[in-house]
Amino acid sequence: MKPRSLSFWLSAYLGLGGLLLALLLGAGMWQSMRHLVEAAENDKAQALVEQLAAVSVDAVLIRDYGTIERAVDELVSRRGLAYVEIRRADGVVLGLAGRASTSNASFAATMLAAGEPLGQVVAQYDHSPVQAAAWRLATWAALALVLFSLLGFWVLRRLLAARLIAPVKNLIASVAPGEILHDAPAGAPAEVHELAHALTDLEARVRTHITALDEANQAHNDALRRLCAEQRLATVGQMAGEVAHELNTPLANILGYAQLAQSQSADAAVRESLDTIVTQARRAGQILGDMLTVARAPALTNQAVDLAELARAFSRLVAPLARRQGVRIEIARSTEAPSWADASRIEQILFNLVTNATQAGARHIEIVPAAGVLDIIDDGPGVAPELRTRLFEPFVTSKPQGQGTGLGLAICRRLAEEMGGTLTLAESKPGRTRFQLTLPTSP
Repeated sequence: MKPRSLSFWLSAYLGLGGLLLALLLGAGMWQSMRHLVEAAENDKAQALVEQLAAVSVDAVLIRDYGTIERAVDELVSRRGLAYVEIRRADGVVLGLAGRASTSNASFAATMLAAGEPLGQVVAQYDHSPVQAAAWRLATWAALALVLFSLLGFWVLRRLLAARLIAPVKNLIASVAPGEILHDAPAGAPAEVHELAHALTDLEARVRTHITALDEANQAHNDALRRLCAEQRLATVGQMAGEVAHELNTPLANILGYAQLAQSQSADAAVRESLDTIVTQARRAGQILGDMLTVARAPALTNQAVDLAELARAFSRLVAPLARRQGVRIEIARSTEAPSWADASRIEQILFNLVTNATQAGARHIEIVPAAGVLDIIDDGPGVAPELRTRLFEPFVTSKPQGQGTGLGLAICRRLAEEMGGTLTLAESKPGRTRFQLTLPTSP
């Protein structure tokens, strides 16, 4: 069975309610009208009886009983009386018409002559014609109410469909994916406008919930990645601690003998091979150093430092090497830039960032110190978008295969966090990349 619509049930309930209300009002009006009609009939019957008593006095006095009988018959046949009886004072019936009934009220009047009673007139009024007419009127009124209710049901349903259901459908049809603000159709009822506002609020709450859920999922994934990275770092640290002593000595021997052979060999091909051995040995030593740094960080010695002076000292330290590579390092003019940090760790972070920028192809590097902040800006090609979210994770690198361990930035961020600060990629686009190191200004 097809379910009925809301407009059907609403119209049906309102129609039935209106019908019942009309029936109750009609019943009340029927009772009131019936009492009024009965009272009027009773008054009319009493007046007829009194009038008949007055007229019958003369007929009794002259003993014209035929006139009395004709008057009685006429009252029963034409005036709506059900029963009329005229009797003298001695009980002799002078005129009688109709049939007495216990269901009809009786009305009586005394015939008087010179103050002396001559007899009595008794009559009963016939209510059946009036009651029949009243019932016919009630039947027609009931039929009219039923027709009016059906018509009201049809009109109300059409009105609801046109003024409520159709605007709601139009509102739903007008909702576009991704749209937050929903406007009700022009001319729609106030309820449809309220529904539009409710839909807008619901859409905003759903979007807020989805955003919060996405952020929670992102935070969970980030935490999971960090946990995995820490586990990898722990594994690397454990391995580095176990093999450090075993690798350092062979690497030192290889490097030493290769350098000694370089100084003693005149063969160009041999020297080229020895150069490769020296380069790879130094690279292996650097990788081992990075692994040891991850596994065993030096003790933290935070103290009051001037970031501006520290940046200038770092620039003087790396300036000769930078000039040979065609890189210009510039320190922005600044007064004191106080901070509470470990100077050696800041130098390590700066060296790593400057080295990365140089290897990426930057030719101008600017260090901008401020109170508790160091900005390192270069004119390199920038960081690839797919790497930005994972840039500070261990073993993530943009360098070609075999040219980087991916531990440098992870170490830098960990050093910054151990000092109570943060290291972030503030902006990155071709020609401008900015890393920002934020540090506390007081213990």
